[in-house]
Amino acid sequence: MSKLGTTRPTTIINVVTNLELLGEHQSAVEELNKLNRTQSSADRMNSPYSKEARAKAKRVQELETEMDESTVCIKLKALKRAEYAEVIAKHPPREDNDVDNALGFNTDTFGDDAIALSIVGAWKKTTGEKIDFTGDDWKEESAEFTDGQYSDFTNAVLNLNRSSTTVPFSPIASGVNRS
Repeated sequence: MSKLGTTRPTTIINVVTNLELLGEHQSAVEELNKLNRTQSSADRMNSPYSKEARAKAKRVQELETEMDESTVCIKLKALKRAEYAEVIAKHPPREDNDVDNALGFNTDTFGDDAIALSIVGAWKKTTGEKIDFTGDDWKEESAEFTDGQYSDFTNAVLNLNRSSTTVPFSPIASGVNRS
């Protein structure tokens, strides 16, 4: 640790491991919305939600709970400046790629190295149970990810290593504490 006690920033990426439920969830939400739209305002005045609507709403929440229970939290930590520079140097931008040139590295190869070096912990979201998952496991596990999931990690690593590190401000927390 430094004389100043400086630490590097961290972030947590939530990975829903059972995304097969997503389609079922979308369908259940659509059915619930349809029921809600077709119920007349007079019916809602007497009984806000029908038995069928309550059953659909319950199913939506069950699916959300199942997906939440399948969620793994992966903690990433910014690399030391020299480590980050080393990773960038190992993945020079392709001359014919405008995105690479703008970012300063090969966007196709940079992620796996940078993400693997940034992983510092993993646990199940709902139980807090630690999971034995390290940077050594990254490449094999990430092969199962969608492009969107992978992008969550690459964006997080870039933000950790390239963003300003000023004290954050939460307007909501400030407002709650003022009341």
